[in-house]
Amino acid sequence: MLKKNNIYTLLVAFLCIISTRVYAQNVTVDASIDSIQRFIGEQARIKLEVSCDASRSIHLPQFVDTLVAGVEIIDIVKADTQYLNNRERMMVTQEYIVTSFDSASYYIPPFEVMVDGQIHHSQSLALMVYPMPLDEDNPESIFPPKDIMQLPLAWVD
Repeated sequence: MLKKNNIYTLLVAFLCIISTRVYAQNVTVDASIDSIQRFIGEQARIKLEVSCDASRSIHLPQFVDTLVAGVEIIDIVKADTQYLNNRERMMVTQEYIVTSFDSASYYIPPFEVMVDGQIHHSQSLALMVYPMPLDEDNPESIFPPKDIMQLPLAWVD
C-alpha cells in the first residue's frame, strides 16, 4: 500500500500536469493545405488559423515572395478575425496562395506565430509537385513556341 506522502506527491504532480495542459490549450495554431499534390504551376491554398483569448496580441509570420526554396507566394489574403464565445476568444485566419515551377517534394516547416511575446508553432506541411503528363501516343499535340508575329505596316501608323 502506498504511503500517505507518496499519494500527496502523486496528486500534486498530476494536478501540475493537468494545469500545464489546460494552459497550453489556450492558444492553438493550425496549418492546413487544400491539396498536397499539385502539377507544376498550379496554385495551392495554405490556411493558418490561430485561436486564443481575445485580449491577447497576435503576430503572424511575415513572408515576402517565397515560403521555402522552390515554393513561391502568389498572394497573401488579408487576415480574417472572428470573435467567439461573446468576444472572449478570437480566431485569426491567414491564407497564403502558393505555387511551384519545379517538380519536387517540398517540406514546409511549422509556422511560427507570436502570441503575447511567446512563440507557438503549427504542424509542418508537405507539398508534392508533379510534372505535367505528356501524351506520348500523340506527339503532334505538343507544339513548339510560336515565333514573334510580324504585323503589317500601314501608312496610318
